[in-house]
Amino acid sequence: MRLVSFSLRNFRSITKAERLNLGSLTVLVGPNNEGKSNILLGLVSGMKLLSLYVDRMAFRQRSHSKVLSNSASRRQIYHFERDAPVRLQGRGTCRTTFDFVFELTEEEVADFRKVVKSNLNGRLPVRITASRDSIDFEVKKQGPGAAALSAKSAAISAFIAQRINVRDIPSIRTADDAVDLVRGMVEAELETLERSEEYRRAVEKVAELQAPVLKGLEEGLKASLQTFLPDLKSVEVTVTDRLSALRKNCKVVIDDGTATELRYKGDGVQSLAAMSLMHHLTKTAPVNTGMVLAVEEPEAHLHPQAVHNVRDVLSSISQRQQVVITTHSPLFVNRAEVASNVIVNENQARPAHSIAEIRDVLGVRISDNLNSARLILLVEGEEDRDAMVALLRASSEELKSHLEMGALSVEFLRGAGNLGYQTSMFKQQLCLVHTFMDNDEAGRDAVNKSIALGGLDNSEITFANFPGMRNSEIEDLYDPKLYADDLCMKYSITFPTSDFDKRKGKWSDRMKRVFQASGQQWNDAIEADLKSYVANAVTKSPDSAIHSTAKSVMDNLISVLERKLRA
Repeated sequence: MRLVSFSLRNFRSITKAERLNLGSLTVLVGPNNEGKSNILLGLVSGMKLLSLYVDRMAFRQRSHSKVLSNSASRRQIYHFERDAPVRLQGRGTCRTTFDFVFELTEEEVADFRKVVKSNLNGRLPVRITASRDSIDFEVKKQGPGAAALSAKSAAISAFIAQRINVRDIPSIRTADDAVDLVRGMVEAELETLERSEEYRRAVEKVAELQAPVLKGLEEGLKASLQTFLPDLKSVEVTVTDRLSALRKNCKVVIDDGTATELRYKGDGVQSLAAMSLMHHLTKTAPVNTGMVLAVEEPEAHLHPQAVHNVRDVLSSISQRQQVVITTHSPLFVNRAEVASNVIVNENQARPAHSIAEIRDVLGVRISDNLNSARLILLVEGEEDRDAMVALLRASSEELKSHLEMGALSVEFLRGAGNLGYQTSMFKQQLCLVHTFMDNDEAGRDAVNKSIALGGLDNSEITFANFPGMRNSEIEDLYDPKLYADDLCMKYSITFPTSDFDKRKGKWSDRMKRVFQASGQQWNDAIEADLKSYVANAVTKSPDSAIHSTAKSVMDNLISVLERKLRA
Protein backbone atom coordinates (compact mmCIF):
# COMPACT_ATOMS: atom_id res chain seq x y z
CA MET A 1 0.00 0.00 0.00
CA ARG A 2 1.25 3.46 -0.91
CA LEU A 3 0.12 6.96 -0.07
CA VAL A 4 -0.28 8.63 -3.47
CA SER A 5 -1.71 12.02 -2.47
CA PHE A 6 -2.35 14.18 0.56
CA SER A 7 -4.46 17.32 1.10
CA LEU A 8 -4.57 19.52 4.18
CA ARG A 9 -6.91 22.31 5.30
CA ASN A 10 -6.86 24.56 8.36
CA PHE A 11 -3.80 23.20 10.13
CA ARG A 12 -1.66 25.78 11.91
CA SER A 13 -0.54 28.27 9.25
CA ILE A 14 -1.84 26.18 6.35
CA THR A 15 -5.30 27.14 5.17
CA LYS A 16 -5.16 24.99 2.06
CA ALA A 17 -2.71 22.54 0.54
CA GLU A 18 -4.64 20.72 -2.17
CA ARG A 19 -3.78 17.27 -3.54
CA LEU A 20 -0.05 17.01 -3.12
CA ASN A 21 1.04 13.96 -5.13
CA LEU A 22 3.52 11.81 -3.24
CA GLY A 23 6.06 9.59 -4.97
CA SER A 24 8.96 7.55 -3.65
CA LEU A 25 10.83 10.72 -2.67
CA THR A 26 8.86 13.94 -2.20
CA VAL A 27 10.69 17.16 -1.33
CA LEU A 28 9.03 20.23 0.24
CA VAL A 29 11.04 23.36 -0.54
CA GLY A 30 10.44 27.02 0.19
CA PRO A 31 11.56 30.02 2.27
CA ASN A 32 11.54 30.01 6.06
CA ASN A 33 8.22 30.41 7.89
CA GLU A 34 6.15 29.68 4.78
CA GLY A 35 4.59 26.41 5.90
CA LYS A 36 6.90 23.50 4.90
CA SER A 37 7.17 22.15 8.42
CA ASN A 38 3.44 22.50 9.04
CA ILE A 39 2.56 20.54 5.91
CA LEU A 40 4.96 17.76 6.93
CA LEU A 41 3.60 17.83 10.49
CA GLY A 42 0.06 17.76 9.12
CA LEU A 43 0.87 14.62 7.14
CA VAL A 44 2.36 12.96 10.22
CA SER A 45 -0.48 14.06 12.51
CA GLY A 46 -3.20 12.85 10.14
CA MET A 47 -1.57 9.42 9.81
CA LYS A 48 -1.15 9.12 13.58
CA LEU A 49 -4.77 10.16 14.18
CA LEU A 50 -5.81 7.38 11.82
CA SER A 51 -3.99 4.81 13.98
CA LEU A 52 -5.39 6.31 17.19
CA TYR A 53 -8.87 6.20 15.68
CA VAL A 54 -8.42 2.48 15.05
CA ASP A 55 -7.35 1.88 18.66
CA ARG A 56 -10.36 3.75 20.06
CA MET A 57 -12.81 2.10 17.68
CA ALA A 58 -11.53 -1.31 18.73
CA PHE A 59 -11.91 -0.31 22.37
CA ARG A 60 -15.44 1.02 21.98
CA GLN A 61 -16.49 -1.66 19.48
CA ARG A 62 -18.58 0.79 17.51
CA SER A 63 -18.87 0.91 13.72
CA HIS A 64 -19.38 4.60 12.99
CA SER A 65 -19.35 7.45 15.44
CA LYS A 66 -17.51 10.56 16.50
CA VAL A 67 -14.67 9.29 18.60
CA LEU A 68 -11.50 10.47 20.32
CA SER A 69 -12.55 12.89 23.00
CA ASN A 70 -10.08 15.47 24.26
CA SER A 71 -7.83 12.79 25.76
CA ALA A 72 -4.17 13.19 26.56
CA SER A 73 -3.11 10.81 23.77
CA ARG A 74 -5.24 12.68 21.26
CA ARG A 75 -3.94 16.10 22.41
CA GLN A 76 -0.36 14.98 21.89
CA ILE A 77 -1.17 14.48 18.22
CA TYR A 78 -3.81 17.15 17.65
CA HIS A 79 -4.73 19.95 20.06
CA PHE A 80 -7.38 22.32 18.75
CA GLU A 81 -6.01 25.43 20.49
CA ARG A 82 -2.52 24.68 19.17
CA ASP A 83 -3.20 23.22 15.73
CA ALA A 84 -6.30 24.95 14.34
CA PRO A 85 -5.65 28.39 12.79
CA VAL A 86 -6.03 30.94 15.60
CA ARG A 87 -8.17 33.31 13.53
CA LEU A 88 -10.71 30.53 12.86
CA GLN A 89 -10.96 29.03 16.34
CA GLY A 90 -13.86 31.28 17.37
CA ARG A 91 -16.03 29.84 14.62
CA GLY A 92 -18.15 26.88 15.53
CA THR A 93 -17.56 25.37 12.09
CA CYS A 94 -13.76 25.36 12.32
CA ARG A 95 -12.38 21.96 11.25
CA THR A 96 -8.99 20.59 10.27
CA THR A 97 -9.19 18.06 7.46
CA PHE A 98 -6.56 15.53 6.45
CA ASP A 99 -7.31 13.85 3.10
CA PHE A 100 -5.35 10.76 2.06
CA VAL A 101 -5.54 8.69 -1.11
CA PHE A 102 -4.00 5.22 -0.80
CA GLU A 103 -3.14 2.93 -3.70
CA LEU A 104 -3.52 -0.81 -3.16
CA THR A 105 -1.81 -3.67 -4.95
CA GLU A 106 -3.89 -6.38 -6.58
CA GLU A 107 -3.22 -8.62 -3.60
CA GLU A 108 -4.35 -5.91 -1.20
CA VAL A 109 -7.52 -5.32 -3.23
CA ALA A 110 -8.31 -9.02 -2.83
CA ASP A 111 -7.59 -8.79 0.91
CA PHE A 112 -9.83 -5.72 1.14
CA ARG A 113 -12.65 -7.69 -0.45
CA LYS A 114 -12.22 -10.49 2.12
CA VAL A 115 -11.83 -8.28 5.19
CA VAL A 116 -14.19 -5.39 4.45
CA LYS A 117 -16.63 -7.33 2.25
CA SER A 118 -16.58 -4.58 -0.40
CA ASN A 119 -15.03 -4.12 -3.83
CA LEU A 120 -12.42 -1.50 -4.60
CA ASN A 121 -10.80 -0.33 -7.85
CA GLY A 122 -7.36 0.05 -6.30
CA ARG A 123 -7.69 3.60 -4.94
CA LEU A 124 -8.95 4.29 -1.41
CA PRO A 125 -9.61 7.97 -0.52
CA VAL A 126 -10.24 8.72 3.16
CA ARG A 127 -10.63 11.81 5.32
CA ILE A 128 -9.81 12.51 8.94
CA THR A 129 -11.67 15.56 10.30
CA ALA A 130 -10.52 17.10 13.59
CA SER A 131 -12.50 19.64 15.61
CA ARG A 132 -12.34 20.95 19.17
CA ASP A 133 -14.09 17.91 20.63
CA SER A 134 -13.85 14.99 18.24
CA ILE A 135 -12.23 13.23 15.33
CA ASP A 136 -14.20 11.75 12.42
CA PHE A 137 -13.11 9.18 9.86
CA GLU A 138 -14.89 8.78 6.52
CA VAL A 139 -14.34 7.23 3.13
CA LYS A 140 -14.46 9.88 0.38
CA LYS A 141 -15.12 7.58 -2.53
CA GLN A 142 -17.63 8.85 -5.11
CA GLY A 143 -20.33 6.97 -6.99
CA PRO A 144 -22.06 3.65 -6.34
CA GLY A 145 -21.03 1.91 -3.16
CA ALA A 146 -19.76 5.08 -1.44
CA ALA A 147 -22.38 4.93 1.31
CA ALA A 148 -21.72 1.25 1.95
CA LEU A 149 -17.99 1.90 2.32
CA SER A 150 -18.52 4.81 4.70
CA ALA A 151 -20.64 2.56 6.93
CA LYS A 152 -17.62 0.28 7.33
CA SER A 153 -15.24 2.95 8.62
CA ALA A 154 -13.99 0.83 11.53
CA ALA A 155 -12.95 -2.07 9.32
CA ILE A 156 -11.48 0.19 6.63
CA SER A 157 -9.45 2.33 9.03
CA ALA A 158 -8.07 -0.83 10.65
CA PHE A 159 -7.23 -2.26 7.22
CA ILE A 160 -5.18 0.86 6.39
CA ALA A 161 -3.46 1.09 9.77
CA GLN A 162 -2.31 -2.53 9.58
CA ARG A 163 -0.61 -1.96 6.22
CA ILE A 164 0.96 1.48 6.36
CA ASN A 165 2.33 3.73 9.07
CA VAL A 166 4.34 6.92 9.43
CA ARG A 167 7.67 7.51 11.15
CA ASP A 168 8.92 11.06 11.61
CA ILE A 169 12.32 12.53 12.35
CA PRO A 170 12.15 16.20 13.47
CA SER A 171 14.76 18.83 12.62
CA ILE A 172 15.98 18.80 16.22
CA ARG A 173 17.19 15.23 16.53
CA THR A 174 18.19 14.19 20.03
CA ALA A 175 19.65 11.10 21.62
CA ASP A 176 16.14 10.25 22.84
CA ASP A 177 14.96 9.94 19.22
CA ALA A 178 17.73 7.45 18.48
CA VAL A 179 17.35 5.54 21.75
CA ASP A 180 13.58 5.25 21.20
CA LEU A 181 14.30 3.56 17.89
CA VAL A 182 16.84 1.24 19.50
CA ARG A 183 14.42 0.48 22.33
CA GLY A 184 11.83 -0.58 19.78
CA MET A 185 14.36 -2.84 18.07
CA VAL A 186 15.43 -4.33 21.42
CA GLU A 187 11.83 -5.05 22.37
CA ALA A 188 11.10 -6.68 19.03
CA GLU A 189 14.16 -8.95 19.26
CA LEU A 190 13.73 -9.88 22.93
CA GLU A 191 10.03 -10.57 22.54
CA THR A 192 10.96 -13.72 20.61
CA LEU A 193 13.42 -14.74 23.32
CA GLU A 194 10.74 -14.34 26.00
CA ARG A 195 8.79 -17.23 24.50
CA SER A 196 11.58 -19.73 25.27
CA GLU A 197 11.28 -22.10 28.25
CA GLU A 198 14.83 -21.32 29.41
CA TYR A 199 14.09 -17.61 29.61
CA ARG A 200 10.87 -18.25 31.58
CA ARG A 201 12.71 -20.46 34.08
CA ALA A 202 15.30 -17.70 34.56
CA VAL A 203 12.55 -15.15 35.24
CA GLU A 204 10.93 -17.54 37.75
CA LYS A 205 14.32 -17.83 39.52
CA VAL A 206 14.51 -14.02 39.71
CA ALA A 207 11.00 -13.98 41.20
CA GLU A 208 12.04 -16.60 43.75
CA LEU A 209 15.05 -14.51 44.82
CA GLN A 210 12.97 -11.33 45.00
CA ALA A 211 10.15 -12.93 47.06
CA PRO A 212 11.74 -12.63 50.57
CA VAL A 213 12.86 -9.05 49.84
CA LEU A 214 9.35 -8.05 48.77
CA LYS A 215 7.88 -9.91 51.76
CA GLY A 216 10.06 -7.91 54.16
CA LEU A 217 9.09 -4.69 52.39
CA GLU A 218 5.39 -5.61 52.75
CA GLU A 219 5.73 -6.20 56.50
CA GLY A 220 7.59 -2.92 57.00
CA LEU A 221 5.00 -0.94 55.03
CA LYS A 222 2.16 -2.67 56.89
CA ALA A 223 3.58 -1.74 60.29
CA SER A 224 4.05 1.90 59.26
CA LEU A 225 0.63 2.27 57.67
CA GLN A 226 -1.25 0.63 60.56
CA THR A 227 -0.27 3.61 62.72
CA PHE A 228 -2.63 5.73 60.65
CA LEU A 229 -4.90 3.00 59.30
CA PRO A 230 -5.69 0.68 62.23
CA ASP A 231 -8.12 -1.40 60.14
CA LEU A 232 -5.43 -2.24 57.57
CA LYS A 233 -5.16 -5.98 57.08
CA SER A 234 -2.31 -6.39 54.57
CA VAL A 235 0.00 -4.70 52.07
CA GLU A 236 1.07 -6.45 48.87
CA VAL A 237 4.03 -5.38 46.72
CA THR A 238 4.38 -7.09 43.32
CA VAL A 239 6.64 -6.72 40.34
CA THR A 240 4.41 -6.74 37.27
CA ASP A 241 5.34 -8.26 33.94
CA ARG A 242 8.85 -9.47 34.73
CA LEU A 243 9.05 -11.00 31.25
CA SER A 244 8.96 -7.73 29.35
CA ALA A 245 10.36 -5.49 32.11
CA LEU A 246 13.88 -6.63 31.26
CA ARG A 247 13.60 -5.02 27.83
CA LYS A 248 11.98 -1.71 28.77
CA ASN A 249 15.13 0.34 29.21
CA CYS A 250 18.36 0.45 27.28
CA LYS A 251 21.18 2.84 26.57
CA VAL A 252 23.39 3.26 23.52
CA VAL A 253 27.14 3.80 23.84
CA ILE A 254 29.03 4.91 20.74
CA ASP A 255 32.80 4.62 20.48
CA ASP A 256 34.08 6.88 17.69
CA GLY A 257 37.45 7.27 19.37
CA THR A 258 35.94 7.85 22.79
CA ALA A 259 33.25 5.54 24.16
CA THR A 260 30.41 7.84 25.22
CA GLU A 261 26.71 7.35 25.84
CA LEU A 262 24.82 8.69 22.83
CA ARG A 263 22.98 11.35 24.82
CA TYR A 264 26.32 13.03 25.57
CA LYS A 265 27.50 13.10 21.95
CA GLY A 266 27.23 16.25 19.84
CA ASP A 267 24.15 17.30 17.88
CA GLY A 268 25.62 16.07 14.59
CA VAL A 269 26.30 12.55 15.88
CA GLN A 270 22.86 12.36 17.50
CA SER A 271 21.25 13.52 14.25
CA LEU A 272 23.12 10.96 12.17
CA ALA A 273 22.37 8.21 14.68
CA ALA A 274 18.61 8.87 14.48
CA MET A 275 18.60 8.74 10.68
CA SER A 276 20.94 5.77 10.35
CA LEU A 277 18.82 3.78 12.78
CA MET A 278 15.72 4.68 10.80
CA HIS A 279 17.54 3.40 7.71
CA HIS A 280 18.14 0.12 9.50
CA LEU A 281 14.49 -0.05 10.52
CA THR A 282 13.25 0.41 6.95
CA LYS A 283 15.62 -2.27 5.66
CA THR A 284 14.43 -4.80 8.21
CA ALA A 285 10.71 -3.95 7.94
CA PRO A 286 8.52 -6.55 6.23
CA VAL A 287 8.27 -5.94 2.48
CA ASN A 288 4.47 -5.92 2.57
CA THR A 289 4.33 -3.25 5.29
CA GLY A 290 4.19 0.27 3.89
CA MET A 291 5.91 3.14 5.63
CA VAL A 292 6.02 6.88 5.07
CA LEU A 293 9.22 8.36 6.51
CA ALA A 294 8.86 12.11 7.22
CA VAL A 295 12.14 13.97 7.80
CA GLU A 296 12.36 17.65 8.62
CA GLU A 297 15.52 19.36 7.33
CA PRO A 298 17.79 16.30 7.03
CA GLU A 299 20.73 18.66 6.55
CA ALA A 300 20.33 20.14 10.06
CA HIS A 301 23.44 19.95 12.34
CA LEU A 302 25.53 18.18 9.71
CA HIS A 303 28.80 19.07 7.99
CA PRO A 304 28.82 18.98 4.14
CA GLN A 305 30.19 15.45 3.72
CA ALA A 306 27.62 14.05 6.13
CA VAL A 307 24.86 15.83 4.18
CA HIS A 308 25.94 13.94 1.05
CA ASN A 309 25.84 10.67 3.00
CA VAL A 310 22.37 11.41 4.37
CA ARG A 311 21.13 12.22 0.87
CA ASP A 312 22.35 8.80 -0.31
CA VAL A 313 20.69 7.11 2.67
CA LEU A 314 17.33 8.80 2.02
CA SER A 315 17.57 7.85 -1.64
CA SER A 316 18.22 4.25 -0.60
CA ILE A 317 15.27 4.25 1.79
CA SER A 318 13.00 5.61 -0.95
CA GLN A 319 13.65 2.45 -2.97
CA ARG A 320 11.71 0.47 -0.32
CA GLN A 321 9.55 3.01 1.51
CA GLN A 322 8.14 6.44 0.77
CA VAL A 323 10.13 9.44 1.97
CA VAL A 324 8.84 13.00 2.44
CA ILE A 325 11.28 15.71 3.52
CA THR A 326 11.49 19.46 4.03
CA THR A 327 14.76 21.12 3.08
CA HIS A 328 16.62 24.33 2.36
CA SER A 329 19.42 22.44 0.59
CA PRO A 330 19.56 22.01 -3.20
CA LEU A 331 21.31 18.69 -2.62
CA PHE A 332 18.03 17.03 -1.65
CA VAL A 333 15.99 18.33 -4.59
CA ASN A 334 14.59 15.49 -6.70
CA ARG A 335 16.08 16.49 -10.04
CA ALA A 336 14.95 13.35 -11.86
CA GLU A 337 11.25 13.91 -11.12
CA VAL A 338 10.73 17.66 -10.91
CA ALA A 339 7.03 17.37 -10.02
CA SER A 340 7.99 15.42 -6.88
CA ASN A 341 9.30 18.70 -5.47
CA VAL A 342 6.57 20.71 -3.78
CA ILE A 343 7.01 24.48 -3.55
CA VAL A 344 5.60 25.93 -0.33
CA ASN A 345 5.18 29.68 -0.38
CA GLU A 346 2.83 32.01 1.51
CA ASN A 347 1.34 28.96 3.28
CA GLN A 348 0.21 27.45 -0.04
CA ALA A 349 1.69 24.39 -1.73
CA ARG A 350 1.94 23.22 -5.34
CA PRO A 351 4.13 20.91 -7.44
CA ALA A 352 7.23 22.47 -8.98
CA HIS A 353 7.31 22.90 -12.76
CA SER A 354 11.06 23.31 -13.33
CA ILE A 355 14.44 23.12 -11.61
CA ALA A 356 14.86 26.85 -12.31
CA GLU A 357 11.74 27.55 -10.28
CA ILE A 358 13.12 25.51 -7.38
CA ARG A 359 16.42 27.39 -7.56
CA ASP A 360 14.53 30.67 -7.35
CA VAL A 361 12.52 29.68 -4.30
CA LEU A 362 15.63 28.35 -2.54
CA GLY A 363 17.60 31.46 -3.45
CA VAL A 364 20.17 29.27 -5.19
CA ARG A 365 22.54 30.86 -7.64
CA ILE A 366 23.56 28.77 -10.63
CA SER A 367 27.06 28.59 -9.12
CA ASP A 368 25.64 26.36 -6.40
CA ASN A 369 25.83 23.45 -8.88
CA LEU A 370 29.25 23.00 -7.27
CA ASN A 371 27.31 21.39 -4.41
CA SER A 372 25.18 19.06 -6.51
CA ALA A 373 25.79 17.62 -9.99
CA ARG A 374 29.16 16.08 -10.80
CA LEU A 375 28.35 15.70 -14.49
CA ILE A 376 26.22 18.03 -16.61
CA LEU A 377 24.80 16.73 -19.89
CA LEU A 378 24.02 19.73 -22.11
CA VAL A 379 21.33 19.46 -24.79
CA GLU A 380 19.94 22.22 -27.00
CA GLY A 381 16.29 22.68 -26.06
CA GLU A 382 14.06 22.31 -23.01
CA GLU A 383 12.03 19.60 -24.74
CA ASP A 384 15.32 17.77 -25.51
CA ARG A 385 16.15 17.86 -21.79
CA ASP A 386 12.81 16.32 -20.78
CA ALA A 387 13.08 13.55 -23.36
CA MET A 388 16.71 12.82 -22.52
CA VAL A 389 16.01 12.45 -18.80
CA ALA A 390 13.31 9.88 -19.58
CA LEU A 391 15.55 8.01 -22.03
CA LEU A 392 18.51 7.84 -19.65
CA ARG A 393 16.33 6.67 -16.75
CA ALA A 394 14.76 3.94 -18.89
CA SER A 395 18.01 2.77 -20.51
CA SER A 396 20.41 2.58 -17.58
CA GLU A 397 19.81 1.75 -13.91
CA GLU A 398 23.19 3.32 -13.15
CA LEU A 399 22.28 6.64 -14.77
CA LYS A 400 18.81 6.53 -13.23
CA SER A 401 20.41 6.34 -9.80
CA HIS A 402 22.79 9.22 -10.56
CA LEU A 403 19.88 11.37 -11.79
CA GLU A 404 17.89 10.67 -8.65
CA MET A 405 20.81 11.53 -6.38
CA GLY A 406 21.67 14.66 -8.35
CA ALA A 407 25.12 13.47 -9.45
CA LEU A 408 23.99 13.69 -13.09
CA SER A 409 21.97 16.63 -14.35
CA VAL A 410 20.59 17.31 -17.82
CA GLU A 411 20.50 21.01 -18.68
CA PHE A 412 19.46 22.81 -21.85
CA LEU A 413 21.15 25.63 -23.76
CA ARG A 414 18.16 27.49 -25.22
CA GLY A 415 19.93 27.26 -28.58
CA ALA A 416 23.26 25.97 -29.89
CA GLY A 417 24.74 29.47 -29.81
CA ASN A 418 24.85 29.39 -25.98
CA LEU A 419 27.12 26.35 -25.90
CA GLY A 420 30.37 28.21 -25.20
CA TYR A 421 28.97 30.31 -22.35
CA GLN A 422 27.13 27.46 -20.64
CA THR A 423 30.09 25.11 -20.91
CA SER A 424 32.39 27.69 -19.37
CA MET A 425 29.94 28.47 -16.57
CA PHE A 426 29.53 24.85 -15.49
CA LYS A 427 33.24 24.09 -15.72
CA GLN A 428 34.00 27.06 -13.47
CA GLN A 429 31.88 25.29 -10.87
CA LEU A 430 34.10 22.18 -11.17
CA CYS A 431 31.41 20.16 -12.93
CA LEU A 432 32.22 17.66 -15.64
CA VAL A 433 30.44 18.55 -18.88
CA HIS A 434 29.31 16.47 -21.83
CA THR A 435 27.31 17.82 -24.77
CA PHE A 436 24.74 16.10 -26.95
CA MET A 437 24.23 18.34 -29.97
CA ASP A 438 22.19 18.23 -33.16
CA ASN A 439 24.38 17.13 -36.06
CA ASP A 440 23.42 20.10 -38.22
CA GLU A 441 25.19 23.26 -39.31
CA ALA A 442 24.28 25.24 -36.19
CA GLY A 443 25.33 22.41 -33.86
CA ARG A 444 28.65 21.76 -35.60
CA ASP A 445 29.52 25.49 -35.73
CA ALA A 446 28.83 25.91 -32.01
CA VAL A 447 31.00 22.90 -31.15
CA ASN A 448 33.88 23.99 -33.41
CA LYS A 449 33.89 27.48 -31.91
CA SER A 450 33.94 26.10 -28.39
CA ILE A 451 36.81 23.73 -29.25
CA ALA A 452 38.78 26.58 -30.85
CA LEU A 453 38.38 28.68 -27.70
CA GLY A 454 39.43 25.81 -25.45
CA GLY A 455 36.01 25.41 -23.83
CA LEU A 456 35.45 21.85 -25.08
CA ASP A 457 37.47 18.95 -26.36
CA ASN A 458 36.36 16.06 -28.54
CA SER A 459 35.93 13.70 -25.56
CA GLU A 460 33.12 15.93 -24.31
CA ILE A 461 30.98 15.85 -27.45
CA THR A 462 28.41 13.46 -28.88
CA PHE A 463 26.30 14.36 -31.92
CA ALA A 464 22.73 13.22 -32.53
CA ASN A 465 23.88 11.58 -35.75
CA PHE A 466 21.46 9.31 -37.60
CA PRO A 467 23.63 6.86 -39.62
CA GLY A 468 23.70 7.74 -43.31
CA MET A 469 22.39 11.31 -42.91
CA ARG A 470 24.53 14.40 -43.53
CA ASN A 471 22.42 16.57 -41.23
CA SER A 472 20.30 15.27 -38.39
CA GLU A 473 18.85 16.41 -35.10
CA ILE A 474 17.75 14.68 -31.95
CA GLU A 475 14.21 14.13 -33.29
CA ASP A 476 15.72 12.04 -36.10
CA LEU A 477 16.70 9.46 -33.49
CA TYR A 478 13.07 8.88 -32.48
CA ASP A 479 10.97 6.26 -34.21
CA PRO A 480 8.13 8.01 -36.14
CA LYS A 481 5.78 5.18 -35.18
CA LEU A 482 5.84 6.66 -31.68
CA TYR A 483 3.98 9.81 -32.70
CA ALA A 484 2.84 9.69 -36.38
CA ASP A 485 -0.80 8.73 -35.80
CA ASP A 486 -1.29 11.28 -33.03
CA LEU A 487 0.28 14.06 -35.11
CA CYS A 488 -2.13 13.39 -37.96
CA MET A 489 -5.05 13.89 -35.59
CA LYS A 490 -3.62 16.87 -33.71
CA TYR A 491 -2.42 18.89 -36.72
CA SER A 492 -4.76 17.62 -39.48
CA ILE A 493 -1.92 16.39 -41.66
CA THR A 494 -1.25 13.32 -43.77
CA PHE A 495 1.91 11.60 -42.67
CA PRO A 496 3.70 9.97 -45.65
CA THR A 497 5.54 7.34 -43.63
CA SER A 498 7.49 5.77 -46.50
CA ASP A 499 8.63 9.13 -47.91
CA PHE A 500 9.45 10.43 -44.43
CA ASP A 501 11.63 7.39 -43.75
CA LYS A 502 13.75 8.13 -46.83
CA ARG A 503 15.31 10.85 -44.64
CA LYS A 504 16.06 13.41 -47.31
CA GLY A 505 16.98 16.26 -45.01
CA LYS A 506 16.93 16.56 -41.24
CA TRP A 507 13.73 16.01 -39.25
CA SER A 508 12.50 19.62 -39.09
CA ASP A 509 13.00 20.07 -42.87
CA ARG A 510 11.06 16.89 -43.58
CA MET A 511 8.26 17.89 -41.20
CA LYS A 512 8.04 21.26 -42.96
CA ARG A 513 7.43 19.45 -46.26
CA VAL A 514 4.80 17.22 -44.62
CA PHE A 515 2.90 20.25 -43.30
CA GLN A 516 3.08 22.16 -46.57
CA ALA A 517 1.98 19.10 -48.60
CA SER A 518 -1.01 18.78 -46.23
CA GLY A 519 -2.05 22.41 -46.76
CA GLN A 520 -0.92 23.53 -43.28
CA GLN A 521 1.20 26.53 -42.43
CA TRP A 522 4.70 26.13 -41.03
CA ASN A 523 6.55 28.60 -38.83
CA ASP A 524 8.89 28.71 -35.83
CA ALA A 525 6.03 28.55 -33.34
CA ILE A 526 4.56 25.44 -34.95
CA GLU A 527 8.00 23.81 -35.11
CA ALA A 528 8.58 24.49 -31.40
CA ASP A 529 5.12 23.16 -30.50
CA LEU A 530 5.68 20.05 -32.61
CA LYS A 531 9.06 19.32 -31.01
CA SER A 532 7.53 19.68 -27.57
CA TYR A 533 4.71 17.28 -28.52
CA VAL A 534 7.15 14.67 -29.83
CA ALA A 535 9.37 15.00 -26.74
CA ASN A 536 6.32 14.43 -24.56
CA ALA A 537 5.60 11.23 -26.49
CA VAL A 538 9.17 10.11 -25.80
CA THR A 539 8.83 10.75 -22.05
CA LYS A 540 5.70 8.58 -22.00
CA SER A 541 7.26 5.65 -23.89
CA PRO A 542 11.06 5.90 -23.57
CA ASP A 543 11.60 2.15 -23.93
CA SER A 544 10.36 2.15 -27.55
CA ALA A 545 11.30 5.70 -28.53
CA ILE A 546 14.66 5.22 -30.28
CA HIS A 547 14.71 4.12 -33.92
CA SER A 548 16.50 0.79 -34.31
CA THR A 549 19.02 2.30 -36.76
CA ALA A 550 19.99 5.01 -34.25
CA LYS A 551 20.23 2.75 -31.22
CA SER A 552 24.03 2.55 -31.40
CA VAL A 553 24.28 6.35 -31.01
CA MET A 554 22.20 6.32 -27.83
CA ASP A 555 24.02 3.26 -26.46
CA ASN A 556 27.35 5.02 -26.95
CA LEU A 557 26.14 8.17 -25.17
CA ILE A 558 24.97 6.09 -22.21
CA SER A 559 28.32 4.28 -22.01
CA VAL A 560 30.22 7.58 -22.10
CA LEU A 561 28.15 9.07 -19.28
CA GLU A 562 28.48 5.94 -17.14
CA ARG A 563 32.27 5.91 -17.57
CA LYS A 564 32.60 9.58 -16.64
CA LEU A 565 30.51 9.19 -13.52
CA ARG A 566 32.49 6.14 -12.43
CA ALA A 567 35.74 8.05 -12.90
